[in-house]
Amino acid sequence: MSSDNKILLAAGGTGGHMFPAGALGEQLKQAGYEVHLATDKRGMGYVSNLTPMELHQIPAATVYGGGILILPLRLVTLFFAIFFSMVLIIRLRPKVIVGFGGYPSFAPVMAGILLGRQVLVHEQNAVLGRVNRLAANFGSHVATSYTETAELPVAAAKKMRRTGNPLRPAVLKMAEGGYRYLASSRAFELLIFGGSQGASIFADVMPKALALLPENHQRRLRVVQQVRRAEMRDVLEAYGETEIYSEIRDFFTDLPMRMRRAHLMIARGGASTVAEMTALGVPTIFVPLPGSLDQDQTHNVRELGRLGGALVINQREFTAELLAKEIEKLMDNADRLQRMSDYARKFAEKDATGRLFRYVDCLAHKRPLQIDKPADGTPDETTNKQTEAANG
Repeated sequence: MSSDNKILLAAGGTGGHMFPAGALGEQLKQAGYEVHLATDKRGMGYVSNLTPMELHQIPAATVYGGGILILPLRLVTLFFAIFFSMVLIIRLRPKVIVGFGGYPSFAPVMAGILLGRQVLVHEQNAVLGRVNRLAANFGSHVATSYTETAELPVAAAKKMRRTGNPLRPAVLKMAEGGYRYLASSRAFELLIFGGSQGASIFADVMPKALALLPENHQRRLRVVQQVRRAEMRDVLEAYGETEIYSEIRDFFTDLPMRMRRAHLMIARGGASTVAEMTALGVPTIFVPLPGSLDQDQTHNVRELGRLGGALVINQREFTAELLAKEIEKLMDNADRLQRMSDYARKFAEKDATGRLFRYVDCLAHKRPLQIDKPADGTPDETTNKQTEAANG
């Protein structure tokens, strides 16, 4: 296949980076592109869940954290990663390099910029990540998931478009139905999900909170919870004492289906979780991960919480007593759950993969940027003028 059809994706080693890359990769392949994916060892653990692509494992390291003593080793790793990426790009000659954030994307993205290639970075969170911020400062194109994205360099605004966060095909399929009607005689499906890194506080607080519910509420519950292997025994014993029906696993391969079935979800505020939750319309209590450098999860769910699409509880206030009260109120108020679902759906961008694909496709063919999909399939005059101005 001609090198003119090659696209190089670069993604960090978490599901939040890898799944959007996989969704875009699938659509690029359907359009006839030859798609390559560069990631690190952790990222390789996700590729079995993605559409097949040509894979390139690269070394990855961060200069943040870990102490000053190992900084020289990390700098050496970054140097070799950039060198490896430059060789890869020269050999492949991709039309566009698309970075999805995370430190494994740093080397391919920066190598692409140094070699004068078309580079586009996609930001899943409501705060531009450090790798993407650096790329934006060096002139890359930027695709965002949120209308308002913090830490976006002023100089990058002209090359920025909001695409939304690409969703897995399984999520889009499950999103075809509406929120499940909740009747008082039906079981109440409660899903607790801590994201790719889990959430130990959920393992501690959830059984205690559910034990405080009235017995008639406990009998209605069907709990599905993600728990780390080391914490499974304690969680199972805690639920066993209350005889609450529970299904405990350390990882769910069918999470979209679980979300579709849930009447209420309790989760962290990761970008992919938020994107999937809005597409599916799952009423959710978010507990954003504290302590991150950019507080990205707090930013991700702030507007949802403000407009009634979700309930947001800071981790320092996330006690068994407070949670029990909130769950009991929601179990007794089907109308409120339906309103939360309806509001959440207003935030969804189900065509995010298509919008990002059109961004990449325009860059690959050096056409004026057309992110929105016109009704007649042709770019409108206003968009052409805006994109021509943006491209100088």
